[in-house]
Amino acid sequence: MNRLRVLLLKEWRESMRNKMVLFGVIFLPVILVATSVYMITLGDGADDPVGQIILFNTSLMYFLLLPAIIPLAIAVYSIVGEKEQTTLEPLLATPISDLELFLGKALASVIPALVVNWISFGAFLGIIRLLVGSVPLQTLTAPWLASIFGLSPLLALFSVGITMIVSSRASDARAAYQFSSLAILPGIIPLVVYSSSKTLVDLRLIILEGGVLVVACVAVMYFAIRLFRREQILTRWK
Repeated sequence: MNRLRVLLLKEWRESMRNKMVLFGVIFLPVILVATSVYMITLGDGADDPVGQIILFNTSLMYFLLLPAIIPLAIAVYSIVGEKEQTTLEPLLATPISDLELFLGKALASVIPALVVNWISFGAFLGIIRLLVGSVPLQTLTAPWLASIFGLSPLLALFSVGITMIVSSRASDARAAYQFSSLAILPGIIPLVVYSSSKTLVDLRLIILEGGVLVVACVAVMYFAIRLFRREQILTRWK
């Protein structure tokens, strides 16, 4: 645990020096929260109940994109970025095991994504309370709460798993970031489906998506750990 804590602090300290990481962690949540607030205020003033539901669904689905997008820059930089900065070799030379190294780098991406997402959701509810005068009940239904607090960790894990696989095999940070962007597809698909839905999101859909994500996360993490070998990482790029 002590080695993991040291590795986490190291990862976060180095990530904060990267402008791409700062954009994903700070500016992107602000943009999505502002967009969501704007859509909710539009829905509050509209007379069409179907239109209100579509706006509610779309605005809330943005909070399922954040936990998939935020880890991308952090996880990409954690391997290929360190290789480019020549800071990976000293880390791989330490007594830390492959599993500890993988878990440390994965948690360094997942934890900030979840914290930022949940803080953003809380800020969203607070701003809506100030502007509208009350929090719309559609934002606090069981399906949406299950999405924000249940699907978010799964989306973050899936995104990190895909990104770690790409980052450990790529030799360029930009190329790794482009390929790892495929990891946000599980967040985009429900956004497209729910934003066009004329009814509030059903809990059964959330449970179904959660089950699919659990299987996908287990498979991705299994292969990510299997492919995460320090010797291969070093020799592949030499």
